[in-house]
Amino acid sequence: MKTTFAQEIMTRQVVDAAGDLLGHLADFTVDIDTGNIVAILVATEQGIDPNELPWPSADGLLTVPVEEVANVGTVVELSR
Repeated sequence: MKTTFAQEIMTRQVVDAAGDLLGHLADFTVDIDTGNIVAILVATEQGIDPNELPWPSADGLLTVPVEEVANVGTVVELSR
């Protein structure tokens, strides 16, 4: 069975630099000219106020620039 990058990382936990759970990877945005991922979209955990975070949110999803991603492994780790 074939797998793709998106299927492999979708719904992984997203944690901040301290290791605290921010939410889960819901989607990502791609620059159509380059094919590069430019941001990840994070569905925040219940009880987290997205207005207190440094990234914009819309429709319940945070838009986190890919430059803020420190590591992608079993979880997605942010640099702050």
